[in-house]
Amino acid sequence: MSRMKLTANCALRGLLIVLVVLAISCRGKGATKIAEFPSRDQTLPAGITVVNWNAQKGKHPQFVKDLTLLLEQEKPDIVFLQEAEPDLFKPEQLGGYFAEGWHYPWPGGETVGVLTLSRVTPVRIQPVPSKYREFGVTAPKVSLVTEYPLPNGRRLLAVNVHLLNFERWSVKKIAHQLEDLKSIMAAHSGPILMVGDFNTWNQKRLSLVKEITRNIHLKEVTDFPKGRRTGDLKSDFWSEFLGVDRDLPLDRVFFSGFKPIAARILNFYSSDHAPILVRLELQP
Repeated sequence: MSRMKLTANCALRGLLIVLVVLAISCRGKGATKIAEFPSRDQTLPAGITVVNWNAQKGKHPQFVKDLTLLLEQEKPDIVFLQEAEPDLFKPEQLGGYFAEGWHYPWPGGETVGVLTLSRVTPVRIQPVPSKYREFGVTAPKVSLVTEYPLPNGRRLLAVNVHLLNFERWSVKKIAHQLEDLKSIMAAHSGPILMVGDFNTWNQKRLSLVKEITRNIHLKEVTDFPKGRRTGDLKSDFWSEFLGVDRDLPLDRVFFSGFKPIAARILNFYSSDHAPILVRLELQP
């Protein structure tokens, strides 16, 4: 065997080893508590404030300060974060659980997932990893299901969602991910919140999300002002080539058992997503 062929074979084997290591090591390992809850026996109020924010891994140096200020100013009852890290910050006002989506198997490799913060201790914590991975090998996504007691004796099922992103011509992967979440929500008899980064950057993806939510009688909060993050790639060529609809927001809030009172986009700029806030009133 020539030296060139031998080098090529070694390179191929090395690549295969790397892919196998990524496939085995990248998947997350469940949910962990990252902060204690202020009250153990309290129920959520009848009127709740919910915030959603894709943290972009907290890379911006101002992000933690902005998130801390947001909590102080808005006093949300539940906060849903995507692209978070478990040691992102230590909130004093809220407790929380982190669901690990993936981690990288080298020294100092980051761990990324979703983080749900709340004033009330959840009575259920269930991470729901996606069956499929981004690019087929790395980074599976994870959603986190939590459940909270309500003042009317029922329970709120809250789903922190981060849908798979890199799927241009098909919706097979996110369809599996949504069906797993749908089966959990369909089995719940109380109010539901489904909140997060849905990566709805084209009509096919958005139509699938709306079909799933419609099947389980969820409505969407739609009266946000303009300014939610879209999939706009800031390039006519690439947006058209990848099928990105520049007008479709990625961050969304679906609900049942509530009436929306207000929907706002908050003025913080330390992530590539803007945080969104919704106030809801529990319905009889």
